[in-house]
Amino acid sequence: MLYKNYFDQLKQAIPLLMKERDIPGFSISVCDKEKIIFSDTYGFTDLSKNIPVNSKTHFGLQSTSKTYTAFGFMLAVQDGKVSLDDPVKKYVPDFYVRHRDGEDYSSSITFRQCLTHRTGLKREAPIGSNYIYSGTFDEHIKSINGTFLRFKPGEDYSYSNLGNDLVAYALGKIYDMPFEEYMEKKVFIPLEMTESTYRQDDYLMRVDSAVGHGKESLVKYPIMMIGAAGMYSCSDDMTHFIRCFLNQGAYNGQRIINQDILEQMYNEYPVSEQFPYNFGLVAGLRKGRTIINSSGSGFGFCASQDIVLDRGFGAAALTNLDGHNDIQMTIIRWNMWDDLFALQDAKKDDCEPVPDSYKPLIGLYETRRLESGPWKLAVIPRNGDIWCNYEKLEHHSGNLFFNGNNDCIEFTENGMIYDNVTLVKNAG
Repeated sequence: MLYKNYFDQLKQAIPLLMKERDIPGFSISVCDKEKIIFSDTYGFTDLSKNIPVNSKTHFGLQSTSKTYTAFGFMLAVQDGKVSLDDPVKKYVPDFYVRHRDGEDYSSSITFRQCLTHRTGLKREAPIGSNYIYSGTFDEHIKSINGTFLRFKPGEDYSYSNLGNDLVAYALGKIYDMPFEEYMEKKVFIPLEMTESTYRQDDYLMRVDSAVGHGKESLVKYPIMMIGAAGMYSCSDDMTHFIRCFLNQGAYNGQRIINQDILEQMYNEYPVSEQFPYNFGLVAGLRKGRTIINSSGSGFGFCASQDIVLDRGFGAAALTNLDGHNDIQMTIIRWNMWDDLFALQDAKKDDCEPVPDSYKPLIGLYETRRLESGPWKLAVIPRNGDIWCNYEKLEHHSGNLFFNGNNDCIEFTENGMIYDNVTLVKNAG
């Protein structure tokens, strides 16, 4: 197995990080151009702990859905059915919005602007949003009519769910079928994504799908922001999509999308460390390497998908907890890629094992804060070392370690002292 030591250490680290942040369930898959090289699932679909997360568990992708919606739109561009610079109003004739200057800019809003958040549309619609769960997709789209723009179309950037929903709605009109059916026929079936769907009932009716969580289990709600946030999938399925990118638009030897059409999705704006938003995704630099990312959170879920074209890797990670420090982005973006790039640059096939003397230190430590409950810190294995609180621990002497911030960590018989704060090691 490629990077066996590295992924063995990751398998040990993830459950500890989940306990540190009270995450019920987690799924991760890593692939190269040809296959999955690491995949694992952890935890449960909800707090009852009756149903373990498995490789087919449906999680909400939230705004990562935008990447797939944009891909579906680019397939329509390839078919010659629509152009990026067509006005939305050409296919949604009833669409209209207002501006404070009294001018009507409805006919100026294009699909290109919708996909790059440059329409001026508000983030949420009056019906079907992150705050109001009622309504149908049609009612959601119609409720946009008459709302005010933040700025004139194309004048600025402002993140909005509405542009992607208008794209999805228009695709349904262009192909004379529900958007959910279009995506199944044009994207999921060709990519063999058998556990992926925009159909809300498919998710709601499955007893084994993950339940979103905030501070507690949330009620399952249909998401009416279908194009922007309404997709459900599993991390293994998402690697099929990633491999299509890594192979310039082909999957298992079959051409899905032309390379020049695909590249438009991430070449709209120059790549930079600011990760500018392109067509349903961001493309930016991490330590000089280009990473194509899409992430999402809401309705009790967090999702992240990374594609590293020049290194031929990709990864997807999903959790059923919203409002945490994005464990999936931390593991993928700031940990795994940095480590694997360094190993590749050093022409190494794997990292070193964690030293035997460090292994007893790995675990979950906690104490209580009077005002906010327990403070938990996980000491995890990573890339042949041990890490805590995002920092590598450097051995000083005896049981004494320091991190990059010069925090002092001293391990004791039943815990550790982290910058003068005593934490007890969790026996579980």
